[in-house]
Amino acid sequence: MFFGALGGCTGTLFASPFYMIKAQQHAQAVQSIAVGFQHKHTSMIDAFLHIYRTNGISGFWRGVIPSMNRTLVASSAQIGTFPKAKALLKDNGWVTHPVLLSFCGGLASGTLVSVANSPFDVVTTRMYNQPLDEKGRGLTYRGLVDCFTKILRTEGLHGMYKGFWPIYLRTAPHTTLIFVFFDKLLYIRDLYVFPQNKN
Repeated sequence: MFFGALGGCTGTLFASPFYMIKAQQHAQAVQSIAVGFQHKHTSMIDAFLHIYRTNGISGFWRGVIPSMNRTLVASSAQIGTFPKAKALLKDNGWVTHPVLLSFCGGLASGTLVSVANSPFDVVTTRMYNQPLDEKGRGLTYRGLVDCFTKILRTEGLHGMYKGFWPIYLRTAPHTTLIFVFFDKLLYIRDLYVFPQNKN
């Protein structure tokens, strides 16, 4: 679980500039239907150049802390839940078929990831897409805790789960299939590559 979380956080650290630009470009719309702050990027390259000119290198990692927290929670929940869910299902005799066991364990893992991760998704998106002052500081949120606090105070717990169903319908099938294929690949490996492991 530790190494899964560490790997996820490392990947997030390197991918954060791309994720921020993606969030900003997703929010872009023509003026007649625009909602919220609009970054005026015309392309990914234009976004990189604009961020560098206005905020320097550090501008690329604005919002990386909530993004890393998001990944830490997701990786820990995903990797920690799957084997425990499978053991619970198997030990109680509820599910015994290996593929179905992997499917149900993966689905349980994907569900927990979605529930645990949704608040971090909301906070990360809002921090990435907020307007900035001339020094590159957020005008709406001062940081992770401030963003969480303002959302809870003004929108309640529901605010933390805006967009939950799209998150769930993306994450649960993705996580389920990852673990089904992972278990199947381990089975094939043990059957053909290291047959001595099948005792």
